[in-house]
Parts: sequence; structure tokens; C-alpha cells
Amino acid sequence: MTTTSSDFDRWVLRPVPRTAPLLRLICVPYAGAGAAAFQGWSELLPETVEPWLLRLPGRETRFREEPHIDLSVLVKEATAALGPALNGPFALFGHSLGALIAFELARELRRSHGREPEHLTVSARSAPHLPLRHSVVHQLPDDLLLEALDQRFQAIPPAIRDDARMRALYLPVLRADVTLLETYAHTPDLPLSCPVTAYNGRADPEFGPGELEGWAQHTASSFRMRTFPGGHFFLNGERGELLADLVEDLYGAMVP
Repeated sequence: MTTTSSDFDRWVLRPVPRTAPLLRLICVPYAGAGAAAFQGWSELLPETVEPWLLRLPGRETRFREEPHIDLSVLVKEATAALGPALNGPFALFGHSLGALIAFELARELRRSHGREPEHLTVSARSAPHLPLRHSVVHQLPDDLLLEALDQRFQAIPPAIRDDARMRALYLPVLRADVTLLETYAHTPDLPLSCPVTAYNGRADPEFGPGELEGWAQHTASSFRMRTFPGGHFFLNGERGELLADLVEDLYGAMVP
């Protein structure tokens, strides 16, 4: 499969291109979100780290495209666009569903391009080999799906419930992303060579420490966990502290 610069631009937003970055940080958003989930990160990252924000089908500049419902297809397409452009060290960060996508991106880049990240940071997601804790909801009617997700995450804006136009725009993407998560089937493979860090929110009802500790078996290098104040979306309220911790990991991985 050949790729072009337009393929890369379709999949990646570079909000502030760096002239000579030491490392690219590929950021993968959570369910229902796009590159805007990482708004402001460029200003808080050092000049040596260039953020690449993953643009997923069905949202923002790609809103006319159908959102994917098969995670393996999504990862293969993203890897085809990313791989040829990765001419230096890189790392991956993903939150919630994004953590799962980031993990599979790391494995697919290894398989198809012989490249591994310097570091993988997974946030608010249990280890990929563990079963889902909650019942499957992606096939529920619209109202029941929104209710189930709101009870789980307390993060569905009232406008999505009350505004038919907003619901029509937002719900197909959210349903597709939940489908990605709930139909994902982990395939065992060799552990990654890079260090892995797992973040969680202290008040997140989704996952306990034991479920995040399971990420340790997916690296042949070091593993670390850190807990932040807040719930499932702690990355918003703790953005500064989270990025400071993340940058320390990135520098440590590049200069052991």
C-alpha cells in the first residue's frame, strides 16, 4: 500500500510543527473525541517534543467519513499513513479507547514497519487481554446507550440528549467507538520492547489498580503506574501534572 502526504495530513494534525524535535508524540483520543481532546498540549510540551494528534474518521475535518467499527482495520489504515512519516524516535499516548488503539498501533508499526515506540503511555484503560467489566451496550437504542454511558462516565453533555441536531452529529461516532471497544479481541504477541506507563484517576469507577497493573505483561522493559486525582477524564483537570510526568518518562526512555 502506497501513501501520500495527503494521507498523512488526513490522519495527523501537527498543531505546532517543531523544526528539530527529538521525538514525536502520537496522541490518540478517547471515544467520541477527536484531536481537540489534546487542545493546549503543544504549549505545555517542550520544543524537543512534537505532538502528532491522530485524526480519526467521522469527526472534525473527517466528519463526512463513516466512523470505523473494526479496530484492526482502523489501526492498519492509521499505520499505513503514519509509518512512512516516522523517520525518527516516537512515543504513543492514548486515553481510554485511545489507549487500546495506541497499543495496537505500536504492535502494527512493529509488524509492518519494524519500528517500535520509545515509550507507550496508556491512560484510563484496563489491560487489553482482560475481559470487559461492563455489559455490552453498543447495540442499545439511542436513549438507552446515552443513559448507560452517562451512568458509567458522567460525561454526556446535556446538549447531546436535548438537541436532535447535536445528537445526529455526535451519536454515530460515539456508537462506533463503543463498538470498537466492545468487539475488540486481543491477540497474544511478543511484548513490546519499550517501557509502558499506565495512568488512572483515583475516582474512576471504570477500572481498579489491578486492571491497570495487567499492562505490565505487555512490555519486556519497565512498567510504572501513576494515579491522579479525578475520575475517568482526569486528563483534563490534571493536564499540567500529567504532561510533566509524561515528558519525564519520554526523556528517561531516550536517555536511560
